Amino acid sequence: MERGKAIKLLKQALTEVPHLKELHHGNQECKLWHDKVLDIIKAGLDADDVSRFLASMVIHVVGHWTSDDVYQEHYLEKLENCETALKSIIQKYEITGMDTIQSQLPEDTTELANLLFDKMQFHPKVIEASKSLFETQHYAQAILEAFKAVNNFAKQRTGLDLDGKRLMTRVFDERDPIIRLNEGGTQSQKDEREGFKFLFMGAMVGIRNPKAHDDIAQMDSFRTLEYLGFASLLMKRIEEGEVTQVQGENV
Repeated sequence: MERGKAIKLLKQALTEVPHLKELHHGNQECKLWHDKVLDIIKAGLDADDVSRFLASMVIHVVGHWTSDDVYQEHYLEKLENCETALKSIIQKYEITGMDTIQSQLPEDTTELANLLFDKMQFHPKVIEASKSLFETQHYAQAILEAFKAVNNFAKQRTGLDLDGKRLMTRVFDERDPIIRLNEGGTQSQKDEREGFKFLFMGAMVGIRNPKAHDDIAQMDSFRTLEYLGFASLLMKRIEEGEVTQVQGENV
């Protein structure tokens, strides 16, 4: 069995422990659970993991078991030991997995940034607008083109002949939105509408316009990724929002 699959199955088995703790010590579910977990460890992990789990199942008892309560007490103790051992085994492989991933990351910051760009799941329109610019380290232009794409997408969806801040003010007017981000029935929804209106307006005034009008040197690839992530979020909200009216409106 592939190791990653074994860890996933062991995590699922852990979720069953609270239910097992509620059962009587004479139940068969616990034995079936132990057997299942042991089979998973044998099939996908190492011999020392098998030994660790088997050791957790052993309870050292002094004297005779004289009552049902004592049996139940040791049943629960064994379950807790198994749970602790299982968590320890899983943690070992998760830490190892993170170390492996980290060792595979490129040391060059430009290569790492390009890798992260591909992993960020940006909106397709942001990728289309900015990927080639980002990969050639034209970071300021990549940001500008992403936010121009946000502006153009809002115009495309609404049919408004407006631009920038004026466009976003009209499109996301919290009282009469052309793109409705939520139902607007509760105070939280009204707050979200108003908040995103200002985010869209601010993106045009504070990010797109300076990048378009000034010669800004943007050298930080990771800061650029943050800008592009914001553009991608705005793009997704435009796409997900309900268009209430499409018009050729001049305001």
